[in-house]
Amino acid sequence: MSNRAARVAVIGAGGIANSVHLPSLKEIENANLVAVCDLRYDKAKAAAERFSIPGVYWDMYEMFQKEALDGVFVLVEPDRLFRVAQDCMRAGLPCMMEKPAGTSAHQTSALARISRETGKLCAVALNRRHIPLVQAVMKHMREITTITQVDGVFIKHTDLGHEWEYSNAFATDGIHAVDLVRYLAGGEVTACATVVGRFSGCPVDNAWSSVMKFDNGVTGTMKSNYQTGGRVHGFEMHGPGASAFINLGFGGAECEATILYHSGKSMYSLAAAGVGGQNIEKIDGKALAGSDQFHAYYGYKQEDQDFVNALLTGGRPLCTIDDAEGSVKLVEKLLSNVI
Repeated sequence: MSNRAARVAVIGAGGIANSVHLPSLKEIENANLVAVCDLRYDKAKAAAERFSIPGVYWDMYEMFQKEALDGVFVLVEPDRLFRVAQDCMRAGLPCMMEKPAGTSAHQTSALARISRETGKLCAVALNRRHIPLVQAVMKHMREITTITQVDGVFIKHTDLGHEWEYSNAFATDGIHAVDLVRYLAGGEVTACATVVGRFSGCPVDNAWSSVMKFDNGVTGTMKSNYQTGGRVHGFEMHGPGASAFINLGFGGAECEATILYHSGKSMYSLAAAGVGGQNIEKIDGKALAGSDQFHAYYGYKQEDQDFVNALLTGGRPLCTIDDAEGSVKLVEKLLSNVI
């Protein structure tokens, strides 16, 4: 890898930039954060002062002209991501865009084409893939068993009718969980069905329950509901003799996993046969990441590092726009097969 640092800029100085991406970039040794841009100059200036960023802009095109950049982090709102990412690539700059990779598969496919036409990398910040805990559990489970089932849950308590006007929340927020189910399953969906709900007088859909069959034989489920008791985010991986339960939030910012191993005789009834030969292993995701800082143990720093490394080496990051296109198309497939 090159000894020099990649010169990068950030477009969008809102909450996600200030809470996870800017702290990450300031800690990454081979990243040189040289500029920040936001249509609200006061927000860009505040971020620049907080994180000691020399260049401050409200016009990204001016920034493109004045700064010698290796890459750009696109951290604007979901309904603005497409245009900014497109313009970065057409200006000759690789970019990493926050999720979703477009508010429709049409947008995602267009970005993938633009990336190929311009020869400029477009990475997508689907950070759950990068969580050290997720990577460790996935690797371990694939080593000890054959994965047959993957389940995902992403529930919250939010008024989608007034807080999520720009797109279907399943497509722009639930994509996190849909993508990780697909990633952990390691295949593409050949058949699926979804039940959709609309609760608490909400004017738009706010609950989805999906089942999936993948081309490698894995089955999957995905549940998302925005009228619940609070934020719960978790995944399960199952195979003969082993099951992994990944807790990425149960009312808080948890990051832990439990792996259940079966080592005794088969049993189907706890009441009839008692507890069988089972062993339990606990994994602390914060300890695994070596940090109790949210951006460091929840995949944000890792995905930013991954993109910076790709800028310097010409390598392929964990999630490119071509890969993310598969997850966006899966969301639309799930929503088009409603029962």
